[in-house]
Amino acid sequence: MKAESLGKAVSGSISNFALYSEAQSADDPEFIHIEDIPSRARLFDWTINIHTHPRMYQLVYVRTGQVRIHIDGEERKEPAPCIITIPPSVVHGFEFGRETTNGAVITVSQLVIMDEQFQRDFPFVEEMLRTPQIVPLGQHPGDTEFIGQLITQMEEEYHERRTGKKQMFEWLLYSLMLKVGRRIQASRRARDEGHYERLYRLLTQLVEHHYREHKPATFYSEELHTTTTSLNRACTAVAGKCLTELLHDRLTLEAQRMLIYSSVPVSLIAYDLGFNDPAYFSRFFKRRTGMAPITFREMRDRDE
Repeated sequence: MKAESLGKAVSGSISNFALYSEAQSADDPEFIHIEDIPSRARLFDWTINIHTHPRMYQLVYVRTGQVRIHIDGEERKEPAPCIITIPPSVVHGFEFGRETTNGAVITVSQLVIMDEQFQRDFPFVEEMLRTPQIVPLGQHPGDTEFIGQLITQMEEEYHERRTGKKQMFEWLLYSLMLKVGRRIQASRRARDEGHYERLYRLLTQLVEHHYREHKPATFYSEELHTTTTSLNRACTAVAGKCLTELLHDRLTLEAQRMLIYSSVPVSLIAYDLGFNDPAYFSRFFKRRTGMAPITFREMRDRDE
């Protein structure tokens, strides 16, 4: 079955495999399997039809070549190097680049990753164990080299009889999963930062038009079709302050400008900035600057 027909097969029966078409192994919590991609893919004309592993977790490392990935009804083509994480029971299939793709498939019993201590100690449970991930590595040569070395060592440990093999293999697996989790986290942060920068820019433009109106935070979130939580996160990520601080800073800045560059009475400045009570404006200004408006203006006059 080729990539274009992978999606059509979803409507039919989905096979439940332990290791592709192999019979289900005993539920040994220490069961871990690793094999290179070509040795398996060649048997199926480089196309692995959609299937699930109900009690198995997989990491598919594509070292060279390319792969078309089918995960839960969606398809995506990804060049090497990349790594794909497949939690238990996720419907997936692959079409690997014929004779050009190399890499490894690591399969772990669900009992290993669902172990209570593992779930408690592993810092990327949500990112890696509950959601499938496609992790490009091409722009991160340091990570690519480190992950490649870990998997090479895992392959050596798997095929050799060595003292402490079980402990070494588990350590290598945990190190690999930590490294992949960090890469997923870093990519997500980069996406969030780009999103927050755009959101912050739109927010400051909106604030510039409405700060005198003392609009609530919900006004800005509704205008920007987002949530106040997202706005606060954007403000914190970009400016190191919350939305309320941003609004108060803008009012304070304008008040300082008017006190310095005009002779308008403080009461009129208060009304111009949307305050109904000049006394409240004075208290607001003092909280923000440490001095009353009239004192701030007098200091300006003395400096001149």
